[in-house]
Amino acid sequence: MLYTALLLWISCLQAVLGQPSEAYNEVLKFRPLPRNSLLASFEFNIVSSPVQLKYHGEDSRQTWEGHEHYELFPRVLGPIVEASNTRELHLRFSQGWYDTESSGRLPFNGSKSGGTGVELWAVIEAPDLDAAKADWVKLTNALSGLFCASFNFINDPITTSPRLQFEGKKTGYLANLGNSLFLLRAALPNEPICTENLTPMLRLLPTRGKRGISSLLDGHKIFDSLWHSMSIDLVTQCDDSFSNCALRMDQTIISAIDVIRSLRRIEEGGIPKPTPGEKLRCDESRYHDIWECFPLGDPEDLSYDIESIFGRAIHGAAFEDSSVSTEVSFEADPSVWQIEAISNRSGQEKRTDLTNAGQLNHISYKIADQKDYNFNFTTANSTITSPLPPPPLHAYRSLTGYSQDKGGIRVSFTNLNSNNVKFIYFESLPWFMRVYLSTFKIELQNTTGTYSVKDENEFIKKSYFKPAIDRKRPSQLELFLTVPPESSLIINYDFDKSLLLYAEYPPDANHGFDVEPAAISVIGDDNEIFYEMHTTSLLLTLPTPDFSMPYNVIILTCTVMSLAFGSIFNLLTKKVITEEELEKLSAEGKLAKIMNSVKRKLGKR
Repeated sequence: MLYTALLLWISCLQAVLGQPSEAYNEVLKFRPLPRNSLLASFEFNIVSSPVQLKYHGEDSRQTWEGHEHYELFPRVLGPIVEASNTRELHLRFSQGWYDTESSGRLPFNGSKSGGTGVELWAVIEAPDLDAAKADWVKLTNALSGLFCASFNFINDPITTSPRLQFEGKKTGYLANLGNSLFLLRAALPNEPICTENLTPMLRLLPTRGKRGISSLLDGHKIFDSLWHSMSIDLVTQCDDSFSNCALRMDQTIISAIDVIRSLRRIEEGGIPKPTPGEKLRCDESRYHDIWECFPLGDPEDLSYDIESIFGRAIHGAAFEDSSVSTEVSFEADPSVWQIEAISNRSGQEKRTDLTNAGQLNHISYKIADQKDYNFNFTTANSTITSPLPPPPLHAYRSLTGYSQDKGGIRVSFTNLNSNNVKFIYFESLPWFMRVYLSTFKIELQNTTGTYSVKDENEFIKKSYFKPAIDRKRPSQLELFLTVPPESSLIINYDFDKSLLLYAEYPPDANHGFDVEPAAISVIGDDNEIFYEMHTTSLLLTLPTPDFSMPYNVIILTCTVMSLAFGSIFNLLTKKVITEEELEKLSAEGKLAKIMNSVKRKLGKR
């Protein structure tokens, strides 16, 4: 009786004094794509317990005071967020090319993917822009060490502060009195993405990549794909009174995998080998023999599992005997795709057909135990997939011109829908591209032809341009555009190429300079962003000096000087005489006298 009362008292005390526990869930989504590809999306969501975010100035003590104990939220991010006064953080690692024309919209409507390279957005609380940039430097330096990336190279010449993207945006956090919220952005388009970036991402998870869906994440498999993207979205969520706040971190890893290439690597053992003659798939309608073969395309009847794609199975649920959910979902056409769940413990397999249990094209499966799970995909026609909604807008950006001192940019926006499409176009150009807005032109292309637009306000609702300052800030162009239905809007403008200092050229300067992708945010009917996308990056060639010429001059100069010095030194230190004079001088030398005296003494004896 007394023991029961004591337990009841302890539970009541914990309910009154204890803070709400942190929340965590993870979801893995598979979707077969055309051309024998598989889209895998790993999503991890973590919500911290309530925190007290305070503004830390230069003179204040910069320590993390919100958390005294961590359960699921990563401990390493707390001090970084607090010391840099960061209220929102959006980090993107992307590489490859996602074909929206054949594969449909980007996963998560593009909100979890960035442009080629590394992209960083942050909302920082500060009294002015200078203080925000000082905290921005702290943030980039800390993230550089945390994610093994080159964030420490982010400086003022590549940092921008978007305006139109931040107007009317709900941040979920109210700044302290006297402070404001500043949105800062930077990108490194030439940053390579490798396993050194994936490992820190896994360490932020409470499972550390050992359990749950994170056990599938292997850098050799994730990065051997057509396109992959890793993202971290950390936002501050507060109630209506802004007195009770928590940090929410959404961590996403997406990969578009070439199934045929992955299966071929297993057969080849990692070393590329020629396809044996008996395995060649030749076109039977054409003549073929052991010497001639017109190969067919990839096979349409496939059977593979995730263990063959990722090299391992899912090692059970994220946590044992926990309310944390581990969910695996599939989007496939059940008429041609058969999906099986294979659980394995101590060599005992259990197969479950999921296709019949699924409704329409969506199948969901939850993992609650610690068995190893594998999922098998079988189809007789891989060209048939679940409905792939097309993107609301197609964008193509390219460089124009071919001279060493001038160039231009051409951007085409195509709307294939029956309604107008509104979007925000953001572009940041390096300072050595001197943009001339006087050359800005707009063209409209539809079914009747191509026309030059005279009234730009018809399609440009808002605009913002901030010119570059040499070696201090980049050019920033933001446009709020509207594209009519079934039409293409084309913008063109020119720029000059600046000369760089000798020390400002990177290694292999003749390769060119990477220009970061432009960001596009499509606006819906409710004036909210519902789709995001990026253009491809550009490779700009600048006037580059011949770096080998100084070395050639040095070598030639040293050679000439050595030849001249040797001849002059011989003339100054040596005397030219005849052989008779040499014999006479040799006979009168000390050595000759000593030898003669020795011979005389020996002759007397």
